[in-house]
Formats: sequence, structure tokens, C-alpha cells
Amino acid sequence: MIRIAITAAAFDAISATLPFLGYEPELDENGQRLIWIAAPVVDRLRALRVRGEDISDTILRLVEMESRL
Repeated sequence: MIRIAITAAAFDAISATLPFLGYEPELDENGQRLIWIAAPVVDRLRALRVRGEDISDTILRLVEMESRL
């Protein structure tokens, strides 16, 4: 498991669909939520990033794409 920080918006967008094992109930000092997810999921998100995106941006983009299907 890997701990990453994502925005509250990204967390809200995926909280019902991504299999989390854990997350911090409070936002961190940067307004982000710390979550623990499987390393392959983090690797996949990193691979799907486009220039200028962080993982939260990638999550939101993918959720938006999925909602159009």
C-alpha cells in the first residue's frame, strides 16, 4: 500500500468506486486527503497523467471521461 495525498474533490469523485484500505478522516494542512491505495493503482494513475497534471487532476479527468460514457 502506498499513501498519497489527493484533493478533497478527487477523493469525493472516487470514494465510492476505488477500493481504499484506508484514509485520514481530516484534510491535511494543504487541504488534501491522505489515502492508502495499492501500488499498481498509483502506478496506473501516474502512467495516465498528462503534462501539467497531478494525480488529483488525473482522477478528476478520468471520472469526467467515464461519466460521458
